[in-house]
Amino acid sequence: MYARKTFTFLILLLFVISLSYGCKTTKNTGEAIKEGTTEAAEEVGEAAKSAGREIEDGSITASIKMKFANDELVSASNIDVDTNRGDVTLNGTVSSQLEADRAVELAKSVAGVKTVRSNLVIGS
Repeated sequence: MYARKTFTFLILLLFVISLSYGCKTTKNTGEAIKEGTTEAAEEVGEAAKSAGREIEDGSITASIKMKFANDELVSASNIDVDTNRGDVTLNGTVSSQLEADRAVELAKSVAGVKTVRSNLVIGS
């Protein structure tokens, strides 16, 4: 009878220990999943922001080029427009200072443009 009670107690003790260990493992697994999910969400958020900035920059560049194409003074084909987070850089050759100034003016007039840097060279 004593051996049976001891055996039952040991079985019960092993059951409680394994149950306790299983709960701890489940909790640790849950924490790991939560951390992994949070990190993944942050990475997706950053990628979406980056993609949004690239689309916005592309839209700014296209708008500036369109303004150049529709302007009688500015030769759109001779000016390269680079946009990075709303900061615009104009590179290329123009025929006069008046054309360079007009290109900068047109670029500044586009929504989303923060700054305009002109590397335009006056040439023939």
